[in-house]
Parts: sequence; C-alpha cells; structure tokens
Amino acid sequence: LMPVISDFMRAYPDIELDVDFSDRMVDVIEEGFDAVIRTGKPEDSRLMVRHLGHYQLVLVGTPGYFDQHGTPHRPQDLNHHACLRHKFCATGKLEPWPLRHVPGAAELNLRAPLVSTTIESLNHVVQEGLGIACLPDYMVNQAVRQGRLRRVLDEHLEHRGSFWLLWPASRHASAKLRVFIDHMCAGLFPTDAAS
Repeated sequence: LMPVISDFMRAYPDIELDVDFSDRMVDVIEEGFDAVIRTGKPEDSRLMVRHLGHYQLVLVGTPGYFDQHGTPHRPQDLNHHACLRHKFCATGKLEPWPLRHVPGAAELNLRAPLVSTTIESLNHVVQEGLGIACLPDYMVNQAVRQGRLRRVLDEHLEHRGSFWLLWPASRHASAKLRVFIDHMCAGLFPTDAAS
C-alpha cells in the first residue's frame, strides 16, 4: 500500500490522509471512515464497493534455508520444517495454511518457532532464512523474482482471495474520495483494474 499512497500524496499534495493500518473489522459508517480496503466478499448493503484485484497465499523460504533443510515436495514434509505462522489478532487463532486436503493423508503437525499477528514480521523473518512462511503473493513477488525467496508446494495450495475498496453508500463521494478510489484501483492491481 505505501508506495501507492506515496504516489497519491505526490499527485495530490493538497489532500490530507489519515491512514489506519489495523486488521480489525471496523464499522465503516459508525466509525466515520471515508474508505477501507478489505479482503473477502463485501456483504454490507450500506457500502459501495469496487474490486481492486486478486491475490493468492503462497509458501516461501530462502534458497539458503532449503539448501540447509531440504525442499518440501509434499505437504507432509512440512512437519520437518520451521513453519512461521500468522495468528489473527482479533481471535488469537492461527491462520490455516491453504493446503489441499488429501484423503487418507496424515494430519500435519507444523512446528512453529515463530507465531506473529503481523505478516510483515513473518516476511522479515522468512527473508532471514529462518523458516517457511505462508504469505500473500503480492508481498513476496519481487523477492521471488530476484531469487531471494523461492515458492514451494504451489500445486498443493488452493487459495485465491480478493481485495475490495469500500465506502459509505449514503455519502456523495467527494472529488477527493473519487480521485483516491481511482488512484488506489489503478495503483494496487493495475492489470486487474484494466480487466
């Protein structure tokens, strides 16, 4: 988000932003937000929505980590790896890894030397070569392209999510809000916005 927000600030220096990076489910109208970005299908009829784009969760580790500990070739191999896990702040529950269930396969018992409520910290630790993390593709694509991270078990994963921009339907969208919405849609997922 930050590079796109920085670009917006340069393009519209007279618009003041108050950004809240929270993973709690805010009440957009009651709490007075002009706009929010969410994953999952929006279901609040009081809100206008605009689709931003798609993302996938992927499993990644460094080439050095895989050289030292081996590359997992099937989900059960993860039982012998350091699995860096995300925990939902609101519920305290671990986010499940989106591995396709194989009938008759043994339950996974993932060893988690680190559990964190932020994916940013998992991204940092995985790039230090300390395990395997399940992260959104948009967060790790550049590191994968540069060879700093390697994706594993893609054929065993089943996840596709969507990002949505939401704003109150009861408000007439101001010129400031309209340019913010258009900028975020074009900047975050340019290929999805074009389609």
